[in-house]
Amino acid sequence: MADRRKLDMSMFDISEYAYKELQYFCMQYREKKKAIEDGYGVQAVRYDNLPHSSGNISDPTYANASRMIKMKEDVEIIERAAKETDRELYRYIIRNVSDGIPFEYLNVPCGRRQFYNKRRLFFYKLYCLKNKNAL
Repeated sequence: MADRRKLDMSMFDISEYAYKELQYFCMQYREKKKAIEDGYGVQAVRYDNLPHSSGNISDPTYANASRMIKMKEDVEIIERAAKETDRELYRYIIRNVSDGIPFEYLNVPCGRRQFYNKRRLFFYKLYCLKNKNAL
């Protein structure tokens, strides 16, 4: 369960809905990391003699590799945003935004206000990185 703390992101010109999208993106972090770890390898090809749509070549290995590359990029964007925010606190930020662990249980080496200011900056950096990659 993610920390549902509502941050005012208007100072960064990030709408409420864009912020929610970033939150849910972060909540997939562990899932994507696990899928990357489990997903390497060759997919089995099934020959079933059933007709397939014409012009659409099915390559399960390619499809799996493409999916893994996209997930790896997503994980790297989150990690990069956290590290650019604060090299010392990035692990705490990731645990907070991806696992929903509240500040009080993280044993963070800074104050609550400083942490949530860093967290706000993290979402701004994440927003910028995601939008840069989307262009």
